[in-house]
Amino acid sequence: MENNELEEENRRLKSENESLTTAYNEALSILEKRLKIEEDLKESQERFVTVFKQSTVAYKIIDLDFKMVQINQALCDLLGYSQEEILGTVILEYTHPNFIKYWYDLHEALWKQELPSFQLEACLIRKDKTEVWCLINTIRFKDRGETLGYTSLVDITGRKQLERHKDEFISTISHELKTPLTSIKSYSQLLLRYFNRLEDEKPKSMLRQLDLKVNSLTTLIKDLVLASKIDSGKLSPRSEEYSLDGLLASIVEEFRETVTRRDIQLHNSPAIRIKGDKFKISQVIENLLTNAIKFSNEDTPIKVTLQRHESDAIVCIEDQGRGISQESIENIFERFYKVKEAESNLESGMGLGLYICQEIVKNQQGKLWVNSELGKGSVFCFSLPIIS
Repeated sequence: MENNELEEENRRLKSENESLTTAYNEALSILEKRLKIEEDLKESQERFVTVFKQSTVAYKIIDLDFKMVQINQALCDLLGYSQEEILGTVILEYTHPNFIKYWYDLHEALWKQELPSFQLEACLIRKDKTEVWCLINTIRFKDRGETLGYTSLVDITGRKQLERHKDEFISTISHELKTPLTSIKSYSQLLLRYFNRLEDEKPKSMLRQLDLKVNSLTTLIKDLVLASKIDSGKLSPRSEEYSLDGLLASIVEEFRETVTRRDIQLHNSPAIRIKGDKFKISQVIENLLTNAIKFSNEDTPIKVTLQRHESDAIVCIEDQGRGISQESIENIFERFYKVKEAESNLESGMGLGLYICQEIVKNQQGKLWVNSELGKGSVFCFSLPIIS
């Protein structure tokens, strides 16, 4: 009996020993994994610190109050201060007064709307009082329960100077071209009135073509100047209350009188009041209508609609033309982009029209978009907020 009890106890102890051994091995494996994770984390942290400190790109970490809690030497070199002078200060102290509001936009986006990242361009003031333009990217992250912003600042001062020189060049050239173009147009119209009294059609036809080319060149110059203003942030729309349905009806009627061979159908919504720049919205409508006429056959109608959707007015211009490929739709509102399907057209322009339209609409709190399919036409629409 005792032998049986001893054997049972032996089996029990052996089983416990095996369980302890298994548990020990599992614990050891978990510990090894944790040590490996901690080692990898330490290496990752060391790599981050090395990149952060030695990078030629300026980096900083800011808290909810814009206070800089960590910076690298590149940021000190960018601003001309020592680390001791910058650490603990607020980035607003180094920002040009005209751009302080952009940091509050960043604060709103990252900490209130909880967007993962935010980008802005701002002008900063260095210690020697010179200006430095920066492209600023900030991502939101959490560290020990605190929400922080990790920011890179890339010096784009050279690019901004080139843009300013470009704007000055375009402004000068456009101003210099206006006078001779006006003279050419005046002389061509005088000559056309003179030849209209004669029977020879050839000079009249040539003068009409000349007048059209002068108009095209004038439009091109205006587009370049407007695109330059958009790029430099100088597109300042006038603000007035007006009837969008009335404006649309007036423009459609003008097109019907001048483009008599086209069927332009208007489906208007009554009494929609808008507050904004009436002249610039006219440009948008005229540009979209011109494109619809240009890139569709004469025997197809152009459909223009205005309707309400919640608090927005939506204007759509639909054609039954050649349509636009998906590849082109993704880039169609970029500067100087020309749709491949239109490249063979002699009047396809420089690819500024839709870019300008988009920026005008965006500048008035609206949105511009397109739905299209190759061979089945296009529908360009834009929305504007209605006066409540």
